[in-house]
Amino acid sequence: MRKVLAVILGLSMLLGIASCGKKVEVPSKKDVKAVVEEEYDMEFKCESQDIADDEKSAEWVFLSEDGSLEVTVTWSAKDPESFEFDEEEHPEATETEPSVETETETSETETDATTTTSAASSESSANGSSAAPAAGGTYINFDEMNFYINGKKYTLGKTTLQEMIDDGVPFKAADLEDAGNNLKANYQSSGFRIELGEYYTAQVYVLNYSDEGKPMNECVVNEIYLPYSADKDTGILTFDFPLNMTADDLVANSGMPNNDIHHYEDGDYYSDTYKYTAESEIYISGSRYQLEFVRGELEYIYITWMP
Repeated sequence: MRKVLAVILGLSMLLGIASCGKKVEVPSKKDVKAVVEEEYDMEFKCESQDIADDEKSAEWVFLSEDGSLEVTVTWSAKDPESFEFDEEEHPEATETEPSVETETETSETETDATTTTSAASSESSANGSSAAPAAGGTYINFDEMNFYINGKKYTLGKTTLQEMIDDGVPFKAADLEDAGNNLKANYQSSGFRIELGEYYTAQVYVLNYSDEGKPMNECVVNEIYLPYSADKDTGILTFDFPLNMTADDLVANSGMPNNDIHHYEDGDYYSDTYKYTAESEIYISGSRYQLEFVRGELEYIYITWMP
């Protein structure tokens, strides 16, 4: 078991309002997930959360996206700035499964699916406002922070989780089991994963910025996160910017970010993070477009709306 200092993030301690009290609050799933991903340098999904009734201790179980590593994270209010990690490897998760010799049948099925998706996309384009935008628009737009599923437009801060469910957005079934659960006032949910392909998902989060608890499916979607992979991209999820853009393309369209560009380099690995932000009227953390380019290619996308 390892013990590390927690990183205090923008939404740490559950979207703390400026007039925070002295009470130590349990970190959010999102904050813990960010610490785990930084510690192990891989993407994780939260499998479970257990918070003591007195909120003085908590435990989370995270599973890496490829299923190869399970990490149990424990936290105590006695030492609120640190977490303890207990890891368990699952190498069998990355073993290659035997292929099934149905190439012709699979090819026909995939062709039909591609045709159906293309037809749906064409139909969405014909519907005007719900269609994905034409190239040449503004990439960074805090007035309307859009994303598109199969050409249908959704807007952070306006679209509810239930609207996406009703539209048949391909969420992970296990995640939707929590959709009707109560979300406390001034809390953000854990991620709801959207299946974009095999072992390829995006996540959306909902925010309850009302004064009382409400079901998560009734809350607005306020954040979307995509670890982009050009090799796995199926075109299901798009944005108001091209996913194959370079950092120079971004700056040429939207100007330099109002935050310092963060450059990281280790051997032949290097990344540059561009973060555009807008202040919130309610919370310490505001809205953001955070785009990370790894070796010159767009790889991590975080878009967050805050009222």
